[in-house]
Amino acid sequence: MNVNGRHIGSGATLGANVRVVNMCAASRDTYHHGDLRSALLAAGRELLVERGPAGFSLNELSRRVGVSTAAPYRHFADRDALLDALANEGYAIFGAALRAAAQAAPDPRACLVGLGVAYLDFAAEHPDVFQLMFGDRAGRPAPAGPPTFEPLVTAVVQAQDAGVLPADQAVGDLARTIWATLHGLAVLDARGGLTKLGLGDSRDGLVRQAMSMLLGRV
Repeated sequence: MNVNGRHIGSGATLGANVRVVNMCAASRDTYHHGDLRSALLAAGRELLVERGPAGFSLNELSRRVGVSTAAPYRHFADRDALLDALANEGYAIFGAALRAAAQAAPDPRACLVGLGVAYLDFAAEHPDVFQLMFGDRAGRPAPAGPPTFEPLVTAVVQAQDAGVLPADQAVGDLARTIWATLHGLAVLDARGGLTKLGLGDSRDGLVRQAMSMLLGRV
C-alpha cells in the first residue's frame, strides 16, 4: 500500500489526500478539560497508596494516565499542588463521615463516641490519605481542613449544654484536647501500633475508654 507516495506494505493504493493518523497520539489528547483533572487525581490516589506522598513524580503520573508530561501542568502547578488536591478530597470525605456520625447519635455522649469511632475508622480505611492530610507538608493550608473540626466543636457545645462537659472550660480547648486524643489513637490504630504493643482493642472500645477518662463513664 502506498500513502502519499510511500510504500507501507499492502498492494492497495490510497488517494493522495488521505493522511495517516497516529492513533496513539490522538488518544493522548482525547481528555476533556475536566476529565483530565479527574483522571490525574484518580491516578494520584493509586500512586499515593502504592508509593506514598513522596514516592512519585508528575512525570510518572502522566505515564500512568497516558498523556504527555506537560499535560498535568494544565491543572497542577507542581506535585505539591496535586497532593494538596488529594488532601482536600480526603478532608471532604472525612468531614462527611464525621457529620454523618454526629447526625446519627441520639445524645451528646453518644455523639462524642460516634465522632471518635468515625475518626478511627477513616484513618484505618484510608491510611495513606490520612497521612497526607495530617502530615508535614511545609505548613501548606488545606481549604477543606478547618470545616472537618466543626462537628466536634458543635458536639462539645451540646455536651456542655447537657452537663456532660464542664461549661466553664473554653469550647476550643475542650475540642482540641478531644481531637488530639482521638488523633493519637487513630494514628496508632491505623498502623497497628497498639496491636504490636499488646494494647489493641476494637475502635469502639478504644474510643469509649478514652472518652470515659475525659468525660466520666460513657
